[in-house]
Parts: sequence; structure tokens; C-alpha cells
Amino acid sequence: MKKRFLCPIFIGSVALGWLARGSVSPQNPPQTIQASQTRPEEQAAPRQTSTARKAELLAFAKRLPTLNSVDEDELSKNLTPQDRGLLLETLLKEGNPSGLKREGCSAIHGILWIWVNEDFEGAWTWSQQIANDASRRFMMGKILDYLGRKDLTRALALHLEMHAADPKFESDVPLIALEATTPKSASDFINLLNKIPLHGGGTEDFDFAKDFDFQQAALGTSELLKKQNQLPDEFPMNFIKAWGERDPDAAFAWLASEKHNNKFSFNALLEGIEKQGIPGAASAWAAGKIEESESSRKSVIDGMYYAEAAAINGIVKALPNTNSSDRFLTELLIAKSKGGTVDLKPMLSGMSSPQARLEAFSQVKKQGHHLSNKITQNQYQAWGVTQQQFEAIFPPTTQH
Repeated sequence: MKKRFLCPIFIGSVALGWLARGSVSPQNPPQTIQASQTRPEEQAAPRQTSTARKAELLAFAKRLPTLNSVDEDELSKNLTPQDRGLLLETLLKEGNPSGLKREGCSAIHGILWIWVNEDFEGAWTWSQQIANDASRRFMMGKILDYLGRKDLTRALALHLEMHAADPKFESDVPLIALEATTPKSASDFINLLNKIPLHGGGTEDFDFAKDFDFQQAALGTSELLKKQNQLPDEFPMNFIKAWGERDPDAAFAWLASEKHNNKFSFNALLEGIEKQGIPGAASAWAAGKIEESESSRKSVIDGMYYAEAAAINGIVKALPNTNSSDRFLTELLIAKSKGGTVDLKPMLSGMSSPQARLEAFSQVKKQGHHLSNKITQNQYQAWGVTQQQFEAIFPPTTQH
């Protein structure tokens, strides 16, 4: 799940030393915090001035690293609503939550959690008056995150409203809301996906209902891509993997048509097939696609661009003969050579003979590409190719 600032979330990590020993120093006697703790005859006494209270809270904030955690009930009792805002503003440290120490982050999260649960309106109203833009976005976003645990519908509505007014505004609410749709239906998923605005962030794996209609979700996703050529970052990371486990042919057909979007990975599809629990199933399936047609063959090779050696070797072993495997490895070598420097080992080690390797080099050259000549003498020897043979095809002066 994306985080606007890398603050670990702790509930109630402040105030034991403050409550037990006072707000200014360990030597001071306990301070009166709230009227409910004050003797009846003292309840009419005037509150500390705002300046004095801010100084007291600042002193407390500076001592946070030395204090132990307390239950959130204790924090709730001993920190008045007015003090919550003052302490949070103190903890912001010049309006940059990303610079806080862990204890400061813990205090912010703990106070906001309590405040939202007891008085969302008060916390929300307070957050809107914060002058610093980054601090205001951070506080409002975190408040909506907590509201989302109680009232997701309202939290999402407020998030969309805030983002419309301020495109830099972020919270985890869209992710939480979208994640809640996949255990239900593809319709709910697509309806919400079309409402989520684009922004920077991250994603995670989702749980999908047993009858989740991946094809319907894929069609809706394609329509959204046509409109904005990009998906919200909340799109589930494991969409293709989960679909591949259930229906790899359908997932492959759609994946081949959405190559322009980097959220979809052929490797993820192979991982999904492996989750079926049949050893070698992914390699056998990919080998079948390579032999099925020229279009599917090209899609597999394009999809293998970032594949690791183990995946390449698995497919080579699953192909029916050396002619098929040599052709596959040659075409993969050509595809990879388009990107510049290539790790030759996964392809060349799997070829059937030195002659097949030399032919592969010639095919790369015919396509107008070059290969790095950073091959060790041991590799030349293992592959049955000499440096002179390699440099006859790729003279050092033509290397890029």
C-alpha cells in the first residue's frame, strides 16, 4: 500500500512519562490536564494561556523519544481536543512530516486515530486550517484513512472532493475502497476504477472472488486505457497472476493486446500458471504458445524480454526439438539486443551447438543490432565459439 510519508503506524505511543511526571521535566509534580482530573474546588480555575500551553506541549514533544507507550484510552482521557491540535502542530516540525522521528510519527498517528474515532468532524475541521500545504495534505489524508475504517463511502467521497480541488492531495482511501470490490464483483471493480484519479503511489495484491469475472474486468480496463492511456496506481499488482492461475489462455490473449501498459507482466502470467500446482506447467504452456502460431510466438518472445534464466531454460526444455529451441533462443536474443547491452548467457548456453550460436549472431547482425563483446575466454570455450569468429561478425569498432 502506498504511503505519503514513511512513518510507521503505532496507536498510542506517547505520554506515559508526561502523565506520570508532568509535562515540563521529570522533576516537576504531575500537571492538571483536564477538568475531570481536578478537584471540584479547582475546576473554576482559569486554563493556562495558549502561549504557555504551547510551550508545555513543545517541551513534551521534545521528550517523546524517552517516553514509553500507553493505552489509547489513557491518551484520550488526558489530552483535550484543544491540546490535540496544539500538540499535532508542534509535532509537525516546521510543516514536514517526512522529517519526523519514529516517535513523532507514532504520536501523530495515535492522536489522529483517537480523534477521528471520537470526533471526526472536529479533527477534519482542524486539519483544514493548517497553513503549510504539505502538512495539511498529510493530516487530512491520514484522517480520511482512519475514517475509511468506519465509513468507507464517506471517506471516498471526501477524498474525491479533495483531489478535485487539489490534485496533489492523496490518501489510501481509493486503494482501500478498490481492494474491497474484488471479493465482490468485476462490475463493482470497474465502476470504482473509473472514478479513481491518477496520481503517484503504489499498489498491492488483492483477493478476488471465486467467481470474479476477469474478462469483464479486462474489457473495462481496456476501455479506461483507451481514454487515459494509464491506470490508477491502485490497480491490483496481481491481476494477471490471479487470472493466469484460472484461465491462462484468456489472460494471455488480453495481455498481448495491452503491451503498452507496464502494469501487465508476462512473467506474472507464468507465475499464475505455476500456482496451479503442476510442476513445469508454465513452461509447457509457454512452449505450446510458441508452437501455436506466429502471433502468439511473437507475444511470448516479447513477454520474455525481462525473463530470468530459469524461465528461459524451462521453456527450452519443454519445446519439442532442438530446431524449435534454437529458433526460440535466437529470436529472444534478437529481441533483447534491441535494448542495447545483452546478457548473452541465458540464450547462448541453451543453444544446441556452436554453429547455432554463430547463426544467431548473424541473425542479430542482419537485424541491424549489435552485441557487447564482453565475453570471457571461458565462455567462448564453453560455447565452442572463438573470439575471432565473434569479432568477424561484430568487429570491435562497431560496438556500441
